[in-house]
Amino acid sequence: MSLLSKKEYTEITVSAICREAEISRGTFYLHYRNIPEVIDALFDKALGGTHSMLAQIGCAAMKDERCAYPLCHFLRENTKYQSLFFSDSLRSLVIDRIAAHGFHHFAEHVKHQSTYSEEELFSLFCFQLSGCLTVIKHYRNISDEAWTGIQCTIDKLLKVGFQGL
Repeated sequence: MSLLSKKEYTEITVSAICREAEISRGTFYLHYRNIPEVIDALFDKALGGTHSMLAQIGCAAMKDERCAYPLCHFLRENTKYQSLFFSDSLRSLVIDRIAAHGFHHFAEHVKHQSTYSEEELFSLFCFQLSGCLTVIKHYRNISDEAWTGIQCTIDKLLKVGFQGL
């Protein structure tokens, strides 16, 4: 995580990980075959226990005036994971990993309210997720009060959009 906060994923080497972690290459290879396995382990750790949070991507589970963007809250509160989720070189992988954890719940809820195909629902899910990650990344350092204002504005738009499905 420390290296991701300083470099893009594509620039990180096994040697750099070993130096940062103060371990030998042999120790690294006892636990991982390659850097993608390290990234997978980091995602597993970050996303562990977040199934209910991820099910709310796209406000599919919205029952009141605000969907509360649980992913936004998670990333604002767990700053150690921001470099993983906000890495430009990992963007596609981030969306794929979150989709693997949360798309099924989203689709189950939304498909009962619409006539969209699975492919169309996946496109909506990815669109919402990508926008969510972009907004969090851009506004990660603003005050909670300012964030709440932005979140409320987006929530209003999404509520109308998802009600229109």
